[in-house]
Amino acid sequence: MINKKQGLTLVILALSGILLLFFTKNNAKLYRQPIGKVMTVKQQTVQKNVDEFGNHDVQTTQLVTLKILNGHYANKKVTVNNTFAKSGALSQKYRPGQEVFLDIHRLKDGQLSITLSDLKRDVYLIFLVWLVVVVLYLMMRMQGLKTLLSVILNVLLFLFFIQLDVVLNLNNFFWLFALSAVLFTLLSLSLVIGLNKQCLVTFLAVILATSSALGLSMLLIAVTGQKGIHYEALDFATQAPKQLFLSATVIGLLGAVMDAATDIVSTLFELKQTNPNVSQAQLFKSGRQVGQAVMGPLINVLLLIFFAESFALSVLYLRNGNTFAYTFEWTMSLGILEALISAIGVVLVIPSASLLAAMALGGKKDVVS
Repeated sequence: MINKKQGLTLVILALSGILLLFFTKNNAKLYRQPIGKVMTVKQQTVQKNVDEFGNHDVQTTQLVTLKILNGHYANKKVTVNNTFAKSGALSQKYRPGQEVFLDIHRLKDGQLSITLSDLKRDVYLIFLVWLVVVVLYLMMRMQGLKTLLSVILNVLLFLFFIQLDVVLNLNNFFWLFALSAVLFTLLSLSLVIGLNKQCLVTFLAVILATSSALGLSMLLIAVTGQKGIHYEALDFATQAPKQLFLSATVIGLLGAVMDAATDIVSTLFELKQTNPNVSQAQLFKSGRQVGQAVMGPLINVLLLIFFAESFALSVLYLRNGNTFAYTFEWTMSLGILEALISAIGVVLVIPSASLLAAMALGGKKDVVS
């Protein structure tokens, strides 16, 4: 049964969502870039295309009538041609009711040149953010809000380090992002767990396993002469691609290791609180059992995330006549390498987190707070 307080909370959350959606649906005047609302759409021509690799696609031209919602040309109705492919790779079909960003330029003869830039998606983004906040609050209350706060602060910290790298224009910027990874860990754990012994043990376990996994992986890569590793395959890597790869790897590795370490250490602290007389050996064994239980699913999650990231580009390579070996080398190899390094970190954090927690807790018969 829902009591009055819970009912009031649900009503407030629902009203906040409705108000946010209403605001984002009517916030066009807050944007500098012109925005148009699609009023009507008429299909003009349809053309079927087949490329040299046998890929079939359908290209359609539609006549889009829009009402400009903001800027100097607000309330003006315009008509624009839009050509989109059924594959949706580089173009998009528009429907009545959608809001679209526009590029408007006045030509020398006084006529307006108007092109459709992209779909305005802030309504969906705000709704998803609201949904995440509501679910976190309903399921975890203040702990969920602390988790959300740590995510926001980590994003701001990450943006700060990116801007710092741009300003300093460093040649060796890996250490800058390695420092950011340490701060990410400390900030996340202190907010979610609190500044206590459990936070310290988890932090030490994460740093030890992360540095060990990265060091061991880089040693193996150096021994093999970096054969088969194409750092230049990174998207938009114009300089120091190896530094960029290592920076991305250490941040991804940190996330996987922190997940496993938090599970192990929190379980052992809870076990000590429940049974104050448990020995160090029993704590260490329990930590290893917890680690073995979470290791498989966590490594599979890492692989699934990698598959999701590389799926579209891999299909594009294969559909355009490239061999699987070539496709793997240029679209998957770096992702697999990152996943393997993260898997090594997950394996190494199991004994390190178990040992550190056992050393911190074992031998004490008082309840740990």
